[in-house]
Amino acid sequence: MKKVITITETKAKLSEIINAVQHNGEEVVITRNGKEVAIIIPADKISLIKEKDIEGLLCAKCALSELNDEINDMIARIYEARDKEFSREVRF
Repeated sequence: MKKVITITETKAKLSEIINAVQHNGEEVVITRNGKEVAIIIPADKISLIKEKDIEGLLCAKCALSELNDEINDMIARIYEARDKEFSREVRF
């Protein structure tokens, strides 16, 4: 289950959020000004990542495989922004 909350709400309810993530396996997306800035996930998902020794965006994609479409969109937006910002082609 994925929950989306603001950074302000996160600050106010961090203990509650950690409990929900730990005990219910919830994933919490934190937003700032309407944009996703961080995700809190259960520690066992991090263990899976470390076992596979994967880094970067692929690491996030592995840990959050049930969010494939959303992650693919996010990756595409990152590459588009990089391409515009650095005025260079970005291959993937």
